[in-house]
Amino acid sequence: MFATVVCAIGRGSRQRMLQLVETARAQLAPNGSLHLIHAVEGLPSSASPDDWAVEVMAAAETRLSEALRSTGTPASIHVRAGNPSQLIVAIAKEIAADLVLIASHRDDVLDRVFGSVVDHVVQRAPCSVLVLRTTR
Repeated sequence: MFATVVCAIGRGSRQRMLQLVETARAQLAPNGSLHLIHAVEGLPSSASPDDWAVEVMAAAETRLSEALRSTGTPASIHVRAGNPSQLIVAIAKEIAADLVLIASHRDDVLDRVFGSVVDHVVQRAPCSVLVLRTTR
């Protein structure tokens, strides 16, 4: 059991998101804290986001909130713009996480050339990482 669990939520299906939340909750110690992270890529990197960027991030936060409400799971939600692997590692360090939970996906050619988000997180996370494998 872990006191502070970070659960990285990508753009996958609602079913996959709920599976991640349930797995994270099973790893959580009583009175532990769960943190859901969703990175939004491709937004302008200006100091103040435009209306479209704010709307995209608000929609992501709403989606996560609804999933938590449907499972009765209390958690903090972190929706930020930027590189997913860097954000996951940064937030895990920021909150002194004991575990990061992340889902794998099928490799594509870009993963083979540049490395995947999962690879980056496993190599750089300040804590243990649990990879929930994709069923093939």
